[in-house]
Amino acid sequence: MASQITAATIQLRDYQEALLQGIFEQWKSAPRVMAQLPTGGGKTVIFSAIAQEFARHGDRVLVLAHREELITQAAAKLETVTGKPVGVIKSGIASAPLFPIQVASVQTLVNRLREYPDFGLVVTDEAHHSTAKTYRKILEAYPGSYQLGVTATPIRTDGSGFRDLFDGLVCGPTVKELIELGHLSRFKLFGAKSMETKGVRTVAGDFSAAGLAKANNVVKLSGDLVKAYRHHCPDRRCLVFAISVAYSMAIAARYNAAGISAIHLDGETPSDVRKEALARFAEGEIKVISNCGLFGEGLDIPALEAVQIARPTKSLGLWLQMAGRALRPAPGKDFAILLDHTKNHMIHGLPTRKRIWTLEGVENLDGDRRLERKPDGEIVEVEPTEIEEQPAQLVEVEELESPWGEWWGNILAVQQSRGYKVGWLYYQICDACPPADVWIAYANFLGRSPTWGISRFIEQETAGETKATPPPLPSYARNIAP
Repeated sequence: MASQITAATIQLRDYQEALLQGIFEQWKSAPRVMAQLPTGGGKTVIFSAIAQEFARHGDRVLVLAHREELITQAAAKLETVTGKPVGVIKSGIASAPLFPIQVASVQTLVNRLREYPDFGLVVTDEAHHSTAKTYRKILEAYPGSYQLGVTATPIRTDGSGFRDLFDGLVCGPTVKELIELGHLSRFKLFGAKSMETKGVRTVAGDFSAAGLAKANNVVKLSGDLVKAYRHHCPDRRCLVFAISVAYSMAIAARYNAAGISAIHLDGETPSDVRKEALARFAEGEIKVISNCGLFGEGLDIPALEAVQIARPTKSLGLWLQMAGRALRPAPGKDFAILLDHTKNHMIHGLPTRKRIWTLEGVENLDGDRRLERKPDGEIVEVEPTEIEEQPAQLVEVEELESPWGEWWGNILAVQQSRGYKVGWLYYQICDACPPADVWIAYANFLGRSPTWGISRFIEQETAGETKATPPPLPSYARNIAP
């Protein structure tokens, strides 16, 4: 049974109680602790319970957030859990500096630090943002405080962790475990026609938004989004992630033109418009919200039934944050729909992929799993045991026509000399979009029927992605290939 923090205040789930106790245990030797829990697992509840403990002992508490929705949700939860008044430090809102608990906009507090000189506990919500200069300046202003960073994704865009900012890490259950416990929704992920990323340059570790816009026609893309929505999740409440404000606006317009009620929201949308839109969306009056850079975190609408991802990203953290938006359970919600119009799921894996988080980064424990497309288009993982049971038969390169025969031989040489898992080959082939012969050769290599390879090729060809010539090998592998 779950235990209670205080009578008639809040009841934590077992895993939340375990995470809370783990944080306090870490604080015995490490004053700066990061806590990881998947989206929808109840991070706000946990840090509210911790804030209650500090406030009970007379210590002041500060919670940092970077967006209005996060500030509002945190303040409301803290008041409910602690039973104490909560001040909000944000431009345009009357301050209450004497209140024992404060929720602050990072952008506002960084200019008012002298007004708030002392806190026993500083909590950073969505702590994967804490590398920014504003966060660092605030955290450095309270060197004597206990510090807690909470996030679903303790990883930077470049794949590194947070060893420079935190001394300890405590992790909760995985997405898969929370689904099995009934605390997150089951989901089905469908791979739609992928957006183009070839030739798009990288800026700050991720695809350039301008480059993605140039590589993908907004008229065609928005039409693909509407078509996929109608096919996979008609009449469901859906949140769209777009690459830019202009694309998000065009997507919302395309939905409305198709008779599906939609609205565009971004960080510049007035607060009252955003609040009204979210209320209408929760009621089902609006079916689709298209957004850019706004709801990667913090959207707490359990009735959200689908997400549509039109935002290619190299960031595992961003991918998991976007996919996780729809995983909160709700009455009548049998499963969530994830529509991926990118190759994010191929690059990063499904949300349920087993990952070990550390302060140095993340380790995937089932990296040799393959993704397969079912007849209805759903993407599922294939267990490693299913691969191991089938003997690998290496295909002679001469059987393939040049230049694809040479390309196939080269990536096999790289995979075997580097000891890469078969999933690496799969991603290389998906990116290359080869003719059917290569897919059949890959099927033979796995010990599968040629029909399996042909079906993969048909999916690729149907999406119009087959290419005439092979791509160059990755730069790190060119000196290995024969």
